[in-house]
Amino acid sequence: MSTTCETTAAFTCFNREGLATLLPHQGSALRKIDGVFLNKANPTFITGMKKIEPGDPDLDGHFPGAPTYPGYAQDEFTCLTAAALVLYLNDGLERNPHVVQKVCRYKRAVSPGDTLRAEVVLKSRRSRFFHFSAEIRNQHEEIVAEYEKIVGVL
Repeated sequence: MSTTCETTAAFTCFNREGLATLLPHQGSALRKIDGVFLNKANPTFITGMKKIEPGDPDLDGHFPGAPTYPGYAQDEFTCLTAAALVLYLNDGLERNPHVVQKVCRYKRAVSPGDTLRAEVVLKSRRSRFFHFSAEIRNQHEEIVAEYEKIVGVL
């Protein structure tokens, strides 16, 4: 099974197995993201995808009778998307990306059955530091969360 869909098309995509070859994250850390799409014409933009399944372990305890996908899992999904962009653009880097700061506003609850799309934009780079902004939208195009700032470091 192919892990990427890189062709002469305008986009490159990685499914979860492909992300395992790109990101240092492994195992259960990768269950917070299903895949990413990179636009070759705009290398500062990446889209991450995540379908929230009813049995997702992150729903456990959040909240009985009204399951809600927690903010920390949304953060990790967005940060994994940003890390994929950093490592894709900087092929051959041996350092692991880490988030050192983020500013987020949650706008809407996420429930089982929702499909999330993280749109992450690389705003600037200074030495080992990468500054991003991001939005998470659901399948209805409603903003779920906004990230003014995500700072990653290699």
